[in-house]
Amino acid sequence: MLEVIVFVCGAALMGLEFLAARMFAPMLGSSLFVWGAVVSVVMVALSLGYWIGGQLADRFGTTRTLAPVVATAGLFTVLVPLVNRTVLPVLAGLDVRAGSLAASLVVFFLPALMLAMVSPLGIRLAAGADLGHIGRTAGQLSAISTAGSIVGTLATAFWLIPILSLDGLVVGIGCLLFATSLLAIALPSAYSKRIDAEKTVPPSEKAAGASGTAAAGAAAKWFLGGRGYAIVTVAFTVIGVAWGAFTLTGGGFGERGGFGMAPDPALHQEEEIIYSKDTQYHRLLVTEDSTIRHLRFDRSHQSAMFLDDTYDTPFSYPKYLHVAVAAKPDSEKVLVVGLGGGSFIKRAWRDYPNMTIDVVEIDPKVILVASKYFDMPEDERIRIHAEDGRRFLAGTDEKYDLIVMDAYYADALPSHLVTAEFFEEAKAHLTPDGVLAYNMIGSVEGTRSELFRSMYKTADSVWENLWVFPIGIASDGNLLLNRNIIVLATDNRLSNSVLLGRIENGVSGRVTVDGFNGYGADLYDGPIDTTDVPLLTDQHAPTDSLIKVN
Repeated sequence: MLEVIVFVCGAALMGLEFLAARMFAPMLGSSLFVWGAVVSVVMVALSLGYWIGGQLADRFGTTRTLAPVVATAGLFTVLVPLVNRTVLPVLAGLDVRAGSLAASLVVFFLPALMLAMVSPLGIRLAAGADLGHIGRTAGQLSAISTAGSIVGTLATAFWLIPILSLDGLVVGIGCLLFATSLLAIALPSAYSKRIDAEKTVPPSEKAAGASGTAAAGAAAKWFLGGRGYAIVTVAFTVIGVAWGAFTLTGGGFGERGGFGMAPDPALHQEEEIIYSKDTQYHRLLVTEDSTIRHLRFDRSHQSAMFLDDTYDTPFSYPKYLHVAVAAKPDSEKVLVVGLGGGSFIKRAWRDYPNMTIDVVEIDPKVILVASKYFDMPEDERIRIHAEDGRRFLAGTDEKYDLIVMDAYYADALPSHLVTAEFFEEAKAHLTPDGVLAYNMIGSVEGTRSELFRSMYKTADSVWENLWVFPIGIASDGNLLLNRNIIVLATDNRLSNSVLLGRIENGVSGRVTVDGFNGYGADLYDGPIDTTDVPLLTDQHAPTDSLIKVN
């Protein structure tokens, strides 16, 4: 029985740790800083919980303290969605490091603290008066707790998050802890001999000595010597289960996200949520207003399309990606890494009937969303692969005229898709005068330019020619503004004048994007200083530190 309790609590702790990062993603992103903050706070909670649990075990005994501790952990757990919804919009205004640490402390510290107390309490109970085998007992229970943590990690990451809502998972873990606490109420009868050993010093005297007051001693006598611990455990369970049910039924707080799903700051009130899903990679959100349908990954506004023309988008960057066609007008085989709503892919399929397009998207749910909600064509000229982009390149012998990278987000990007080694892999899959185009967000100069300049430096180490199109810079001239930047990389010795001429005439009329003939004005040919930024490699790619969103 004790082994089951320790196992479940170990699984619950790791499940909550994984859920913490996913619940923060819509407001804080999913960078290394978020994961680092969550793990650090859990480690602090473990350290303090082990110490407090050991003090409780020696002072008050275990059999009548373990059940209330587990029930309290359950109560704090079912409150997580409410606390998260309340504090996350406020803390998201902080720097991502400070915001992640503060959110982890406020939302998840107390449940983790209570769960950490279970191990020392369990060891004290299992050992009893037989201190000669305390090492073996401690090792066995630690192994059981770790096994529970492994199961909790795998179950949460591999299966539960893609299947259930985050709120449902958190409340489910809390209810599992309540059931475990009720199981722990039976420990006094199951471990009666060890209770006798614990009574060497009466609980009331321990408590009275600790508190120094008769009132505290009387309360401890009621709690530890009678059935007070069971009453408290059952009370917490009833309250917690009722609150969990209230949470999962909406709690009267409306439908825009529910508990634990803090609304995207860019989500306007007139937008209707028509689909939401937590996957292994993102929190997907599809919304629409009267004219536009939107796709969001966590807090990144990923894609959008007009409802009256599903081949058109209010976003500029998918349209600017067609400058790659100007650099390689005879392109026939194209690889696009990152699907999203498929804005560029749909338009290329329609406008260039000689093109075949391979699309690589790591998240299978995104593929389904693109098909169901963003009118992705089903045609033999579009082949969609559910796979990591780099793994796909490593496993194919295909050569492409164009490779389009659309897998980078404003607040996070897969670092293994921006390194020199990846660019070398991509270059090996290009035809001799093929072009790689990527879209990223940054500024040309200033504090928010480090990622752009570092990626530029890395691409420049692989290809002979690079062209940079900071979208809209011709009209505002602001080198410090955060914006979408399209970069073309190739070994083709193409002059600026030829490229600009092709853009101006719409590649002899093949490109039908409105305003395309003016895109050449955004070509930036000024100096790009890369001396103070790193060359990104598989061994050193500090992309999270280079991103400056605010």
